[in-house]
Amino acid sequence: MLKPVLNQTPRSSFQVLRDVTFGLLIRELKTRFGSYRLGYAWALLDPLLMISAFSLIFGMRNSGGFVGVPAPLFITASYLPFIFFRNVVTKLQSAVKANLGLFCYRQVTPFSTFIARFILEAIIGMIVGFILVLGLIWFGFKAIPVDPLQVLIGYTILLIFSFSLGVIFCVIVSLFQEASKFLGLIMMPLMFISCVMYPLINIPSQYQHWFLWNPLVHAIELIRSGWFSGYSSPNVSWTYLSSVTLVLLTFAMSCYRLSHRRLIAS
Repeated sequence: MLKPVLNQTPRSSFQVLRDVTFGLLIRELKTRFGSYRLGYAWALLDPLLMISAFSLIFGMRNSGGFVGVPAPLFITASYLPFIFFRNVVTKLQSAVKANLGLFCYRQVTPFSTFIARFILEAIIGMIVGFILVLGLIWFGFKAIPVDPLQVLIGYTILLIFSFSLGVIFCVIVSLFQEASKFLGLIMMPLMFISCVMYPLINIPSQYQHWFLWNPLVHAIELIRSGWFSGYSSPNVSWTYLSSVTLVLLTFAMSCYRLSHRRLIAS
């Protein structure tokens, strides 16, 4: 008796999401880097060139580094979290628009495009960070974090925060197309008010409370505290960062739940 070729066992929602996400992930890899001559190397060259430029500029101004930390190591530990944040928010903001043609298949949902792009950015970020750390070690810097667990927790919370903000911006862009331009405009000023290129203690104490409203300041300072021996930032808080991230994630999922049909129709 012949057996059916196709598997008739129905798949669960999780299995469908897993398979769709994997397919979207492969598609993102081909479309993201396939148009560049340098291919996947561009994912490394982009942060490498920025970190080198900032290290040169700030290294010339601060020959002794920042609070005893060499400028290349300080800039690397500070810029990597921000570039992860920027990439996740930017890519998720345009995830629906870039995959509109695939929503004719009912298995493909806006949420699956969010997950695919989020996973891709996380993987790229880990690979780039690992290569840059190895490069710093090769040049003689003590680039291995003194508290890897704290650095990992800080990155995890930051990625969840970035995912939530990216989903919210995607919903906003579906309502107001001009919001995508606004996101590009605020990224550069946001980098300079997030203590990426300087430690929080360099800011006069009477103005620090304004910077502490920014969750990115808490994330970057906590990552630095786990990266550098003796580096401390007493005014930052895990509780504040985690609370803001949880509230933002709840709000993002509520926005998606209320507008996922409009996202497809947009």
